[in-house]
Amino acid sequence: MIAIKNPLAFATGLALLVPMVVFFHYWFPRIYSKSYTYYHPLVRVISRRVANAKKNTRTSSLALKLVMAVLLSLALSQPYLVTQEQIYLESKQVSELRLNTRPALIIILDTSGSMGENAKLETAKNAIKSFLASLSSDIDVGFIDFAHSIKQALPPAMNRSLILNAVSRATADGGTMYTYPLKTALNWLKPYRDLNASASVVFVSDGMPGDLLEYRDVLASFKEQKIPIYTVFIGMENEGINEMKYIASETRGEAFVAETVDSLADVLNTALEKATQSIQKVEVNTRITKTVNVYRSLNSIILAILVFLYLFYRYVAYRQAGTTF
Repeated sequence: MIAIKNPLAFATGLALLVPMVVFFHYWFPRIYSKSYTYYHPLVRVISRRVANAKKNTRTSSLALKLVMAVLLSLALSQPYLVTQEQIYLESKQVSELRLNTRPALIIILDTSGSMGENAKLETAKNAIKSFLASLSSDIDVGFIDFAHSIKQALPPAMNRSLILNAVSRATADGGTMYTYPLKTALNWLKPYRDLNASASVVFVSDGMPGDLLEYRDVLASFKEQKIPIYTVFIGMENEGINEMKYIASETRGEAFVAETVDSLADVLNTALEKATQSIQKVEVNTRITKTVNVYRSLNSIILAILVFLYLFYRYVAYRQAGTTF
């Protein structure tokens, strides 16, 4: 975008320069010629014949002078080009934030009524607690358990005891809705991704959701933010297995299936390890940016064009009149 710093200077310049150019172009030659012309009958005859030839040249000359007047007025108004650029912020606070940025893992556990069958929930809870006990302290961990709504939601943090207590308190009852826990996890992890910290989700369920179309719309945001979801389906239902595969493929994660409760602990532990490996492999390089307006003066360009036009005008005048600059 081009803007003018001093519009009044532009208007004033035009108001003064345009009349001056017109005056000196038309009236000054007449006044000069009447004062300093040597009259001879033969010269007057010849001058009438060349007058028409000079008329078009005079019009072009006036147009060129007016263009130069406009450019000079524009230069006086100090025009500038405004562009937007991203700059990297650097300060003591930003440096501290960079050093403290940690990868994040969120465990989402389905605690609907069906998870209470055959000790599925208790097996999953024990596997999660065992995994957290050995997980590196350099990773922030969050936990969500849900049914038809969210029951418990602990955002990613260093305090593992709070997560372990929440896992222990989880109970099985209610329906199954995927949208709420996924949206909550996404909102928690976006700030991590904004700081270029890696993040992943482990999603455990044993049934199809009641909000199939609604929750699928959320997956695009996970993919855009580069947050993979590692899924674990408990059971042998093809519909549920395929749905979990869909979640994993849409977010570039990986799908796992625990066909029986006996295999659940091992499968869940594998999924948790995969999710952890994915965030530990990514090097955290936090850079905070800010979009700012950059102002570039156009005066040098305008003055260069003005000088070129003036030299061109003098060259043409020299060619026509046979005089020097």
